[in-house]
Amino acid sequence: MLATVMAGMRQPEECAGLTCSENRILKYNGPCHCELNPCHQRHCTDANYPVLDFEYDHKGGVNCFCTKPCPHNLCGGQRKPVECASKGFSCPSDEHPILMLEDGQCVCKSHPCQVARKARCDNPALPWNDYHYDSNGNLDCFCRQHPCPNFACNSTSSTPVVKWDQEGNCFCGAATTKEEL
Repeated sequence: MLATVMAGMRQPEECAGLTCSENRILKYNGPCHCELNPCHQRHCTDANYPVLDFEYDHKGGVNCFCTKPCPHNLCGGQRKPVECASKGFSCPSDEHPILMLEDGQCVCKSHPCQVARKARCDNPALPWNDYHYDSNGNLDCFCRQHPCPNFACNSTSSTPVVKWDQEGNCFCGAATTKEEL
């Protein structure tokens, strides 16, 4: 079985198609290589949340957790907290699209790249504004491929366009103008 680690580190473009064995993550610093997952001592035992995942917070601290696999193996930035996702919480708003757990409460927060005014994704081939924090707590904003290229919405006045959440789950929503962001 291959360990899936998607939120803590994005797969380097230079290493496309390569994978690492269980408890290893793919990195690139010249050659592609596998490093030990910082959560390698933790195990996922719940069949509903079989994927060992991690993310770095804005201070560089590592958060380990078990989660569901990402759609199409695409996960964006901070993963939805299991405590919130299992209760059906979501954040479909463009203004506050990131679901987080703060002081035991599920809350919708602004996208950190919008707050930091980094990475505008104006290229139609790379429309997904994604991010992660590195082990030093530095924010890395980048643009990714559309996570829902074959998803279609019935054009209605309230939900005419394809949108996606922080994990690449597709849904239909209202169009947003650049002025609103």
